[in-house]
Amino acid sequence: MALSLSKCSQTFLGSRFNMQGLLSRMRDGFVAAASGNSPTARWPGQRPASIYCGLGATVLIIAAYSEGEESAMRRFAVVIVLTVLLAPMALWASPTAVLVDTSRSIPPSQFEAAKAMLEGLAPTLAEKGPVAIFAFNDAPVEVQTFTRDPEALKSAIGKLEEGGRYTLLYDCLFSAVKAVEAQNSEGVVLLFTDGKDENSAVTLEDAASRAAGAHVAVVAVGMGSPDLKVLRRIAALTGGEYAGPFSGMTPGEVASAWSKVSLALAPVHPPAPPQPHPAAPAQAKPQPPPPPPPASRVWIWVLFLVLALALAVVAYGVVALWKRTKVQETRTCDQCGRPLNLWEAECPVCLAKKLSITSPGAATQAAAAESVPELDPALLQKGPSSEALEHTLVLDEVPVLVLHRGKNPPRVFQLPPNQVVSVGRDKVNTLCIADQTLSGQHFRIVPKEGAYYLADLQSTNGTFLDGERVTLKELKAGSTIRAGQCEFQFRREQKRLN
Repeated sequence: MALSLSKCSQTFLGSRFNMQGLLSRMRDGFVAAASGNSPTARWPGQRPASIYCGLGATVLIIAAYSEGEESAMRRFAVVIVLTVLLAPMALWASPTAVLVDTSRSIPPSQFEAAKAMLEGLAPTLAEKGPVAIFAFNDAPVEVQTFTRDPEALKSAIGKLEEGGRYTLLYDCLFSAVKAVEAQNSEGVVLLFTDGKDENSAVTLEDAASRAAGAHVAVVAVGMGSPDLKVLRRIAALTGGEYAGPFSGMTPGEVASAWSKVSLALAPVHPPAPPQPHPAAPAQAKPQPPPPPPPASRVWIWVLFLVLALALAVVAYGVVALWKRTKVQETRTCDQCGRPLNLWEAECPVCLAKKLSITSPGAATQAAAAESVPELDPALLQKGPSSEALEHTLVLDEVPVLVLHRGKNPPRVFQLPPNQVVSVGRDKVNTLCIADQTLSGQHFRIVPKEGAYYLADLQSTNGTFLDGERVTLKELKAGSTIRAGQCEFQFRREQKRLN
C-alpha cells in the first residue's frame, strides 16, 4: 500500500491543475478531523488516521508550491515524507476470531458443512486482516493463532472434530476477546454455535461486557437447534449481528454479515463538507487577500517540517508496537511446567501422580513421636487372673464416612481399604447423592499407604475440609467435609471381625 501511495503522490505532483481549490479542501478536511466532527467517526483510534491524511496532503501541496521549484530531488523528498506519514494506515487491519462449537449437540452433517463453508471463506477473511481459529466443547482451544495465511487456516479448520461432554461457550468467547485485545485493535468474532452453554466459569454478561469494552463485535450463526434469544442477545450486547440459522445459509450471506460488522470498525472518513463563509456586507467590495510576506512562508515551512518529523516518530512507534507480539498471560504448573487452562486450579497430571494407588508413592514423613514419661515396668505387667475367661473378641479399625444432610438421620458409609470412593450427583459415583448443590462428580477419597486423602474434582461450589477450601489434603480422624449443602464426617470406628 505504501508503494501505491508513493506512485499516486508522484502522479499528483505532475499535475498542477486547480491547486488552490484542492489546498482549501485539504485544509478544511484537516480541521474537521482534528476537531472530531467527522460524521462517520466511531472509535477514538480513527481520529489520528484522519489527521495523518490531512496533514500529509497539506505538507505535500505546500512542498510542491514552495518557491516554484520542480526539481526531481524535491519531488522525491515529498514522496518519502508522504509515504512515512500514511504508512500507519496501511498497517491497520481488523482481526477476526472464528469460534466453532465442536460439542456433540451439533449434528455431524451440519458440522462438516460448516467446516467446508469456513474453508471457502478463509481467503476472504485473511485478505482483510489476521484470523485465528478457536474450538470449544469441554474447554476453549486456540487451534490456530492469528495469521493471514489462508492455507494455514484451512489446515486448522480441517482438524476440527466433535467431542466432549460440555459446551464452554462463554469461556471461549471471553478467551477469544482477550486474544483480539492482544492484537491492539478492534475486531470481529465469527461465532458458529447453537447458543447453549454448559459449565462455563464466566457468564454471558461477563463475556459480552469484555467484548463491548474492547470494541469486539460478534457475528453469530445458529447451528443445530439454535437458542435464538441467546444468540441475538450476544450480538446486541457487543454491537454485532445475528446472521441467522446455518440451515439454508450461503457463504455469501455469512461473508456479507461479517463484512458489514467489520466495515463498521474500519477508520473511514469521507471528506468533510466545506464550511460556509459569512456573507460580506452589500456595500463592501471583496478585496483580494494581500500576499504573505516572504518571512511568513518560511515560518510555515519550518512549522510543518517539525510536525512532519513528530508524526514520523509517532508512525515509527506505531509500527514497532504493532509488530511486537503481546504474549497472552498463562499460568503454568510449578512442578512439571505444563500450561494450566483458565478453569484448572491444579495440574491434573501432577494430581494423578499424587493420587496413584497402583504405583509406589513418595515416602511420607513419619509423625514425630510424642514424649512419654518413664514408668515403673511393674505397672505395665498384668496381674494373675481370678477365673477362666473366654477369648476376647477382636475389633478392627474401619474408616467410615458419616453423611449429615438437613434434618435427615445420619447415614454411615464404610470406606474400602484399597478402593477410590467418588461422591457426587452422577450415578457413576460410588456414593450418588441427589443434591442440586453437588456437582456431577464433586470429590473423591483416595487411600494411599494407610492414609486417606480428599481430592476436589474441580467442583462448582468447592470442597471444604474443616472450614478450609481444599484441592488435595490428607484426612484426619474427626475431619469434617462440606460439599454443597451436605456435610460428611470422616471417622475411624472399631468393628467386630467376622
